[in-house]
Amino acid sequence: MIRSIPGNAHSFFCLVLVLLAAGLSLPAAAEPCDPEESKWVPSRYYPAGSAVFHKGNWYESRELHQGLEPGITFDWKELDSVPDCEGRKQAVEPSQTEEGQQGPEAGNSQTAGKSKRGETASGMCVRPDPWLFSKSYTVGSLATHGGQIWEAIRPTNGDMPGMNKPPRWKLVEDHCSMERQ
Repeated sequence: MIRSIPGNAHSFFCLVLVLLAAGLSLPAAAEPCDPEESKWVPSRYYPAGSAVFHKGNWYESRELHQGLEPGITFDWKELDSVPDCEGRKQAVEPSQTEEGQQGPEAGNSQTAGKSKRGETASGMCVRPDPWLFSKSYTVGSLATHGGQIWEAIRPTNGDMPGMNKPPRWKLVEDHCSMERQ
């Protein structure tokens, strides 16, 4: 014998099922960024996708950079609302650069320090490729520009050797190819 559910109980049972199904399919509410914890700091590196709060507005970094003020340069995109900070790339202090890289404070002048570079294990001298605006360079990369050899002291993309403050390149004074010119 099949018993029927009274009208009110049936409606209540259906409502509970609908609410349970809706609750299972909705993701948890995202945690919005805290303006105090997300303030822009000029000395930090900001990878692409990181969010900052500056002068009353939220911004998202378009690419890796340091010291470029939000709202003034193309390196930042102004956001329409408070971003969700969970899972976003976070700013990196200069001392936390990738393993094996020099911190951004190293080589604050373009000729600070020297690099003995360019020889292979067999003693052959390899001249670096010319610097290209369209190429990204990691710390330690070498490039020729203006008849000189330069070493990247910060990650850089489109920054011409010898032109930036703070500098992104240092002059290499003792490359093997310079001895044979």
